Amino acid sequence: MKLHLLHKNLRSNVLFSSFTDDEFLKLWHYHPELELVYIVSGKGTLYVGDFIGSFESNNIFLIGSNIPHMFDSSPDFEGESSSIVVHLNYDFLKKLGMLGEEFNHINSLLLLSNRGLKFNTKESQKFKKLFHELEKTSSDEKVLQTLKILYRLSLIENLAKLGSIEWIDQVNIKDDRINTVIEYIMMNFKNEIKLNEIAEMVAMNKTAFCRYFKKNTHKTFVNFLNGVRINYACKLLKENNATNSVSMACFNSGFNSLSYFNRIFKKNIGCAPSEYR
Repeated sequence: MKLHLLHKNLRSNVLFSSFTDDEFLKLWHYHPELELVYIVSGKGTLYVGDFIGSFESNNIFLIGSNIPHMFDSSPDFEGESSSIVVHLNYDFLKKLGMLGEEFNHINSLLLLSNRGLKFNTKESQKFKKLFHELEKTSSDEKVLQTLKILYRLSLIENLAKLGSIEWIDQVNIKDDRINTVIEYIMMNFKNEIKLNEIAEMVAMNKTAFCRYFKKNTHKTFVNFLNGVRINYACKLLKENNATNSVSMACFNSGFNSLSYFNRIFKKNIGCAPSEYR
C-alpha cells in the first residue's frame, strides 16, 4: 500500500513532454520545477543563469528550480531539433530525499542542480534508450523510469556545473521589471542596446533605472551587459572552429570596438582573448 501511495504522489509531480521541430523555442524563462532535458537531436547555444555554452545531440542537462534558461538552436543545423523533457516538482523531490538512505542520491542532485548541470557526454550517450522508453511507457511506468534515470545520473562523477552561485544568489529574477530587462538583454545582446530605451521599457528615467538595476543584480547595467557578451565570446572562442577569430568573437557578441573588447575581456576573464583561444 505504501508503494502505491508513493507511486500515485510521484505521478502527480512528474510531467513528461517531448518536442520536435525545425528548432527549439527560443524563450528565456524559469519555473519552480526542475527540468531534466535530453537532446535527441540538434545543436546550438544554451543559456543558464550567467552560463553560455553549447548543446548538441545526446547531451543531458538538469536545470534547478527557478534558474532562468534558454535553448537557442543553431541555424546551420540540418534536420529536426528534438528533445525529451521531464519537469520535476522540487518540494516533492525534497521530501522524497528525506525518506531514507535509498533516496540520498535525490538530495545530491537537488543540491548540485542549483547552478544547472551538464552530464558527461560519453556517459550520457548510454541514457538514450532509457529516455526513449519514456515516450513509449504508460504514465505509471514513466514515473519509475524517471526515478531510474535520476539514480543512474547520480552515479556519473564527471559533471559540469553551469551558472555561477553569485549570479543565482544575487540577481532578483522574481522582480518583474528586472526579469523583463534581463530577458531583453539575453534576446538582444548581440545588437546595440541603449540605456535610455531599456529604462523607458520599465517606465523609469536613466538615473532611477541604473540605481534600481544595481540594487537587484549587484552590477551596473553596463557591467551586466558586458558580462553576458564576454561569456558568449568565450563560448565562440572555445568552439573548435578555425574561423572563430578574436575579431569575429568581438563583433558577433555585440561589441563594436576591438580595443574595448580586448580590455573588457581581460578585465573579466584575466587574460587576453588570443590567449584564451
